[in-house]
Parts: sequence; structure tokens; C-alpha cells
Amino acid sequence: MSLEKQKLILLTHSKNMLNAAKSEDWQQFSALDSAWQDQLKAAVDIYGEQLNTISEQLLEDNQNIQQKIKFAQAKLANELQKNNKSHSSVKQYLK
Repeated sequence: MSLEKQKLILLTHSKNMLNAAKSEDWQQFSALDSAWQDQLKAAVDIYGEQLNTISEQLLEDNQNIQQKIKFAQAKLANELQKNNKSHSSVKQYLK
């Protein structure tokens, strides 16, 4: 496989992960993420520093993905807290 094709594959995979995170399709994200580390490691092992031209874009995608994950976690934590309060209210009412 050529270097340029490998770069394109890595960038495409990274963008697919970012799009899954943006749309909160965590099942799709998880499937993509599970293959990502091995794919990236294999590319780095073969091409090494030749991948530096795309490293900034990959890093930016990763930072955006982390922001989406943190936002989703905060949203879930907030919903859980609301559910716990509702549950406590119902228990108080039933006493």
C-alpha cells in the first residue's frame, strides 16, 4: 500500500469516528474506535515520521472527539441525577 493511500485511510477513519461522535452514534464510534489503535500502530510501524503531515489533523479530530465524549458523559450524568431525584421524590410520596 502506498503512503498516500495509507494517509487517506487514516484520515477517513478519523473523520468517520468524529462524525459518529458528533451524531452521538456511540455504537458506531465504538466499532470504529476498536480498530483504530491497531490500524494507527501498524501505519506508524511501517511509515513512521512520513505520517507527520497528517498528525496535526488526526490530533485535532481526536481533541474534538474527546470534547464530544465529555459532553455526552456530562449529559448522561445530569440525566442520571434527575432520575435519582425523581426516584427519591416518588419514594418520599409513597411513605
